[in-house]
Amino acid sequence: MLQKADKVYRNAKIYSIALDGTETHAQALAIKDGKFVYVGDEAGAAEWIGDDTEVIDCGGNSVLPGFGDAHMHFSISVRRFGVIDLNDLVTDFDNQKPDDIIKIIQDKVKGFADSHPDDEVLHGSGWERGWFEGSLSGITRLLTRHDIDAVVADRPVTLDSACGHRCLLNTKALELAGLMEGTSDPLGDMIQREDDGTPTGMIHETSAILNVCGRIPGYEYSDKQYRKSMLDSQDFFASRGFTYLCDCLRNDGPYHVLKKMAEDGELKVRVDGVFNCKDATWEEDIERAISEKGAFDVDDLFKVDTVKYFMDENIAMIEPYPDEFCDASGIPKGSGTKEGLLWDIDHYRASMEKAKKVGYNIHVHSYGDLATRETIDSMINAQKYDPEHKLRDIIAHIFFIDKDDPQRMADAGIIASIQPQWESANIKDCGPLQLMVGEERFEGMYPNGSLVRAGVRCANGSDFTVTMTNALEGITVAMTRKYPKNHKYYDTYKDAPVLNPSEAVTLKDAIMAWTINVAYQFGREDITGSIEVGKSAELVVLNGDIENTPAEDICLLEVRETLFKGQTTYKA
Repeated sequence: MLQKADKVYRNAKIYSIALDGTETHAQALAIKDGKFVYVGDEAGAAEWIGDDTEVIDCGGNSVLPGFGDAHMHFSISVRRFGVIDLNDLVTDFDNQKPDDIIKIIQDKVKGFADSHPDDEVLHGSGWERGWFEGSLSGITRLLTRHDIDAVVADRPVTLDSACGHRCLLNTKALELAGLMEGTSDPLGDMIQREDDGTPTGMIHETSAILNVCGRIPGYEYSDKQYRKSMLDSQDFFASRGFTYLCDCLRNDGPYHVLKKMAEDGELKVRVDGVFNCKDATWEEDIERAISEKGAFDVDDLFKVDTVKYFMDENIAMIEPYPDEFCDASGIPKGSGTKEGLLWDIDHYRASMEKAKKVGYNIHVHSYGDLATRETIDSMINAQKYDPEHKLRDIIAHIFFIDKDDPQRMADAGIIASIQPQWESANIKDCGPLQLMVGEERFEGMYPNGSLVRAGVRCANGSDFTVTMTNALEGITVAMTRKYPKNHKYYDTYKDAPVLNPSEAVTLKDAIMAWTINVAYQFGREDITGSIEVGKSAELVVLNGDIENTPAEDICLLEVRETLFKGQTTYKA
């Protein structure tokens, strides 16, 4: 006699795509003990319904596999939840000036300080670099420690930029970090300085930010803060339909908390983590990764099976930046190539070889076409220790790529971790970047379509907390290359010319990149990522039919329910 299901979803438009691209269209599914046991028509599903079966009528709306985020920073959710939040500031580019935004920032910093009198260090995030680099009324005006000192001078304040590559410290924070005592520091030009050599308060790039802020007593968040922020964060992700996440920046504190959450049954989403590896300490970093392999793994909820690299942060290109940009920026002509790389190539390759030998995936942050070219070469070299490609090689971001390299990536089985929400870029909001790389290269930015057409498996991510994760918004942008209607700057940019429309992808491509391809990146394509009998029951129910919604309106659809291992983690 047929066992009855725990749940049956009927009157649905089920759309799922398998790893080989096979599409499934069905009307109903059944779940038993946290797994899909039936996917098909209404009549077949009826046989699974018993007295205790919960039957959910989907109202003819779409049911998709649970979404995955292939590149984000879940473990540092605390930088977005429970801090001075500047992410939602909406600016009027034509009429506001930097001083207007600084006043808003000051009010938010003071308001947070007044409401958190016991916080030893005041953290914040979300200001945009462009506000102070000419996007507001064409005015360039530095954001400095003095702006924050005017409202909070007695406690350290650190404000991360939205992109995560800048951090502003007030004077108190600089004093506690030991940077106000003299003008010399091994971090060099990563610390912005006034004419007399005193720090302005602005710190450049992730490695320097971690170095400087790590010196501030009380800067590190408590386990209690990490746990609360990750609980709040996973509720947010569930409301967006997410069931698996790739955490791409290792921090020891939150990883210990994550492990405990997984052990205690508090984790309602799968999480993959990384070990960081940087050039200056690469041998020590790899040895640590080897010695701690498996130390954080908890069932299939949390595992740390990847080594993460930063290959460039200043967009390292094969051809130099234009002379006009070099002159305007005060840098030598011919800049923009190898000096932008963060690794000695011999170290880079040796570290990847060691990682592959012991069974680690490789995940690389790469912006420029030179950084990506060197990464492809190094990954191919390391694949001699993984000839069957059982491990995953991932290149994240890929702002620019040489015309021959998508095919090389595809042939080598290298995954592209794409951030489609960024593909709305245009000359109106990215003018400084166009000057940096030149008009021709700028037109080729975010080569999503080229990668897909070459056969590269693309796995989408948000780079949260840089961008708030939203797969439906990401699908719209990947298909249209335009600002989505739900974006705070839609009215500002809706009529801007589309950047390289030939790089748009199809609905199928976009959904695969948020579902089965992310599961593949995890190495979990056999247990999740698609709605197939025998797989873990992860799905998202929408409030509309995604296949018959215009691409520009998909971002307006909403999640009605999210399931993880057969259990509802979000219901509207």
